[in-house]
Amino acid sequence: MKKINIGCGLNKKDDEFGVDINPRSNADMIFDLNKTPWEIEDSKFEVVYCDAILEHLHNFFGVMEEIWRISKNGAKIYINVPHFSDIAMYSDPTHVKFFSSNSFETLTGKNQWSFYTEARYEIISMKIKLKSLFRLIGFELLINLSKNNKKFRSICKFWESYLPFIITAKTIEVVLEVKK
Repeated sequence: MKKINIGCGLNKKDDEFGVDINPRSNADMIFDLNKTPWEIEDSKFEVVYCDAILEHLHNFFGVMEEIWRISKNGAKIYINVPHFSDIAMYSDPTHVKFFSSNSFETLTGKNQWSFYTEARYEIISMKIKLKSLFRLIGFELLINLSKNNKKFRSICKFWESYLPFIITAKTIEVVLEVKK
């Protein structure tokens, strides 16, 4: 199985191909992910890891199109990004993108903004991780059940619209599947 770790830093595993801009990282290839196209062949990878990297990149659609291009049909993309309500989103000066529970919908081709990209993905799963207090009282469970259930989606929408800086989140974990 061919795996790539985008923005791997020091966290690249032996069975992964690592890419990073920092020459002090454990990357196999050093380059700026903001510059597209990437010098990686088409349809090469079955698994892509994007752990705490997308918030640092300026061209979200360009990056997601490159991930789509270098991935095989059916490849799994594992993404971890900070939620816009997390203080870390604002305290790290290298963060340039903000993410909500709806940030990846455009990639499915099912919303009004899908014309921004031809790359298509299916959202396999999404989990919003809340701060520990809100996890302990069960609010994280409620948010995630509502986000993944069309009948109760309005609960998550209400929370992100009116309460995100009262009931704060940490990260969003998303698994996408490449559709070609």
